[in-house]
Amino acid sequence: MNKDRIISVALVLIIIFKIVDLYIDFSNGVHTKHILQEVLLIAISLALFIYLMLDIAKRSINTSRLIAQLNQSKSYTEALNKQVLDTKQKFFDAIHAQFNDWKLTPSEKEVALLLVKGLSTSEIAAVSKKSEKTIGNQASAVYKKANVSGRHELAALFFETLI
Repeated sequence: MNKDRIISVALVLIIIFKIVDLYIDFSNGVHTKHILQEVLLIAISLALFIYLMLDIAKRSINTSRLIAQLNQSKSYTEALNKQVLDTKQKFFDAIHAQFNDWKLTPSEKEVALLLVKGLSTSEIAAVSKKSEKTIGNQASAVYKKANVSGRHELAALFFETLI
């Protein structure tokens, strides 16, 4: 916008100086040909000034429209993010409700949740600071209480309801 202002001011100054020059030339009786050149330069400068002002107005309108669209997109994105978080919370609430129905112990719930998230037995052992054998035993207890044969069936129980 600073560039537009500089050009606008320059054009206005050219127009003013040319009008003053035209008045002086006209007062001194300068040839008609020279006066016509001065008038032509004033007209061109004025046309350029008007064009610039219209272009600035058009860009301002477009900028305002783009800002409104951006704000609308931000609102839509925020609503979607909230919806995703709400859905995620409901999903984990459903998982925990199912864990309660299966009567899992707190340790089994922790292991079951990590199994559903896709962690391996060794990863779960590292995260929970327990031995792999303990995690394997807890995983077996979870599979037995859930009446599934392994981690894939366990995860499938929850993800089938999403699809």
